[in-house]
Amino acid sequence: MLTQSESTVSLQILFRKSQFSIFAITFLICSFIFVSISIFTVQSYAKQNLVLVGKTISERIQPALVFNDVITLDQILNESTDQHSIRLIQVFNATNQRITQHAQPEEQSSILQHFFDRFFLNEAIKLPIYHHDAKVGELHVYGSSAEILKFVLKIFLGLAIGMLFIIFALWRSIHLTYQRLMQAIHPIQNIAQLVSDQKAYNLRFPPNPILEFQNLNQTFNGLLEEIQAWHNHLQNENDQLAYEAHHDHLTQLPNRNFFYQSICQIFEDPHSQQQSALLFIDNNNFKEINDQFGHLAGDAVLQEMAKRLSSRIRHNDFVARLGGDEFAVILKSIKQVDHLVSIADNLLKSCEEPLEYQGYPIYFTFSIGIALAQNANTPEELISQADQAMYKAKSLNPHWFIFHS
Repeated sequence: MLTQSESTVSLQILFRKSQFSIFAITFLICSFIFVSISIFTVQSYAKQNLVLVGKTISERIQPALVFNDVITLDQILNESTDQHSIRLIQVFNATNQRITQHAQPEEQSSILQHFFDRFFLNEAIKLPIYHHDAKVGELHVYGSSAEILKFVLKIFLGLAIGMLFIIFALWRSIHLTYQRLMQAIHPIQNIAQLVSDQKAYNLRFPPNPILEFQNLNQTFNGLLEEIQAWHNHLQNENDQLAYEAHHDHLTQLPNRNFFYQSICQIFEDPHSQQQSALLFIDNNNFKEINDQFGHLAGDAVLQEMAKRLSSRIRHNDFVARLGGDEFAVILKSIKQVDHLVSIADNLLKSCEEPLEYQGYPIYFTFSIGIALAQNANTPEELISQADQAMYKAKSLNPHWFIFHS
């Protein structure tokens, strides 16, 4: 099984491989065609030039051939091989007998030149020599590929230099293309990383100068919009569920579970426990209200109690509905017992005015049981003390009582 390092490859490496492969194939094909055309063109030119040189030599050696002047023939042939690209020149008489010849020294020819001589200029240029319309001999001229070889070497040198320039230009092009691609990819990569790590679905991919990446960005942005909408929907549903799990549906006050969590937090902090108190509140005539006015009126009374209790406590205190007609208030920063008395009297005054319900006044009262957190060792003990104090308060006037251990 391939590891990640073995199965992944850099975009820059892919560009280099693909472009250099294309370059190598194209360069080899073009070079082969160019060299072939050039060589065969030079070969054709060399043969034509060899014919012209041969005609010139045949005119020069005609008198010497007529008079059978071998010394003059050798001199002319020697000059011709030195001045022109000729590797071998032969002179034959009218009976096709070789009179003389002259060739380039073997040591002056390389193995490569021998190959070129045999491949390109293997056949001799045969020129008959006439005197007064009578054939007096024949000249055979074998061309030398030395100039062709020099031309080919120059071609390859030029191709090598050109190839270096092309490789440099290709490397520069790959580098610039890779940089531009990375400039287009980096924003995509960064935003994708932020979305993955931080769940930042509100981010959007910026405009991209490359068309394909721009189309990809638009697709991703559309996907992010859908994800963000679903995320917000789920977040709202979760918030609503969390709220409903901790609040009473009728009064919108914190419920028993939320209340118990808050009580437990008090006992986790000794300083807070020393300055906290719990109030249990129970409606004194709730059953009579339900019997006389109906359950909807009872619900209206509970909502009104929740409203009046919330309006009479401090901002850092906590009021909750425990169930039925029972409420609880957690008081914080209580430094003196007198504060509890004033708060209890203030809460009782909140029920002096009746509730107007469908044109009927509904009077209600409630009792308050008070317990100090410093006198309890556990949340359950504090709740039990406040509950006992509440039932004691129902028989008192005013209807409040502080539990004493």
